[in-house]
Amino acid sequence: MRNTVFTILLVVTVALAGPRIGGRIGYTTAEDPFTGLDANGAIFGGQITFPLMPVLGIEVSGTYTSTESDISMENYLTNYIEDEYGMDFSGDLNGLRSYMEDQLGWSLPPEADMLEDYTATYHNLGLAGILRADIPMGASPFSPYIGGGGGVHFVVSDADAMLAMLQQQTTGDPAIDPYDHVFPSAEGVLGVNFRPVAVPVSMFGEVRLSKPFGDDAGNAIVTYFAGANLGF
Repeated sequence: MRNTVFTILLVVTVALAGPRIGGRIGYTTAEDPFTGLDANGAIFGGQITFPLMPVLGIEVSGTYTSTESDISMENYLTNYIEDEYGMDFSGDLNGLRSYMEDQLGWSLPPEADMLEDYTATYHNLGLAGILRADIPMGASPFSPYIGGGGGVHFVVSDADAMLAMLQQQTTGDPAIDPYDHVFPSAEGVLGVNFRPVAVPVSMFGEVRLSKPFGDDAGNAIVTYFAGANLGF
């Protein structure tokens, strides 16, 4: 009988709490796997949390970040050759030119064009599902939490340097697709939640570690978030 009463009270508590919905903004440290450039910058998104128990819930979140960086054709080709053929020509423009012309049969543009800055863009749409456990702190409105789960990153990147290079090698107006990949990921979070008594709004600060998997997935992504949720 006692177990039945406890189960009913637990179900009622969860039902009254309901899902919490909110938004987040932060700063992410990432790498553009297409160009090798840092893609650090602002990130924003939203989340919805479904309580399973008073201290346990499932959070589903979505985030988006976009950056632009300057890159020369030399830097782009150096990164490309190192990734594809294992040859490092960093700072050696003559060596890079000789390798591409003699070994790969490419006819590169003049040095001025090789050193000119182009624009590389990076977009990352992330989705994640995380099982989150709160650590109660008695009557304190602050409660640390920890969690882990899985997700996916939809990455799109392109570089004007690539387009200019390919236009030098082809005739007409070829259709060129940008770099786009889907990377599954493992997710881990550590944060602190602030929830005033009897107020249906809570705020949080969080560090998230996301490790994408797959060819050219790049390094782990570390993101620092601040956000708020609506709901008890």
